[in-house]
Amino acid sequence: MSAPPSTGVRPLLELRSVSVSFDGFWALNDLNLQLAPGELRAVIGPNGAGKTTFLDVITGKVKPTKGDVFFRGQSLVGTPEHKIARLGIGRKFQTPRVYQNLTPRRNLELAVAKRNGPIELLFGALESKDRDKVQQLLAVVGLEAHAHLPAGGLSHGQKQWLEIAMLVAQDPDLLLVDEPVAGLTDEETHRTADLLKQLSGDHTVLVIEHDMEFIRDLDSQVTVLHEGHVLCEGRMDQVQNDPKVIEVYLGNESDDEASA
Repeated sequence: MSAPPSTGVRPLLELRSVSVSFDGFWALNDLNLQLAPGELRAVIGPNGAGKTTFLDVITGKVKPTKGDVFFRGQSLVGTPEHKIARLGIGRKFQTPRVYQNLTPRRNLELAVAKRNGPIELLFGALESKDRDKVQQLLAVVGLEAHAHLPAGGLSHGQKQWLEIAMLVAQDPDLLLVDEPVAGLTDEETHRTADLLKQLSGDHTVLVIEHDMEFIRDLDSQVTVLHEGHVLCEGRMDQVQNDPKVIEVYLGNESDDEASA
């Protein structure tokens, strides 16, 4: 299945022939991928496909053995993780990382604040535009009614939304979201899809997830990884009917049945 035609817009993110070897095991193998500004992209693949390593390479946690990663045309290879974050790349891990004893409002205030030291960060007053931004983000993620309660009392889904809001508060151009609906209810899963669709456009959003109904709800371009490279790309209805994808996801099961 071919990639979508080029729009002529320079990619915000581009991986060129990226390979990563861990003691001879190729976690990524000649991986090529582009993301356009404002795009929402889903990345799927079976366990061991290289999805986590893929994110680690983008954020600088892992250096490619071969190939290069470009963000806004600038190579990221060799750039420290904290500097990559400052360039405008935010990553959300699977387990929510919020300050449990602080309120959602305070979590967002700390995320939006641009302070030079811990004392100023904790006790400095926010500018009015930052206070407005915090209030807007609380509304976007549906936490206005919980703004003054400890974040530890939020549901798992609400904590996921709060952490996404904390990332957005830092104005990243690219949001990397790792398995945001693991452990969520059906309602929370649908709301998370709506939230990420709402954030795309103003931000480029890349989502890694196993939940196929959630991927369908995103209604976005889908990239399938397998053995460290791109197996195919397309819309969800195209991808799920691709013979290569069916073989990767169901081949072992079919082989077992045939040998039974």
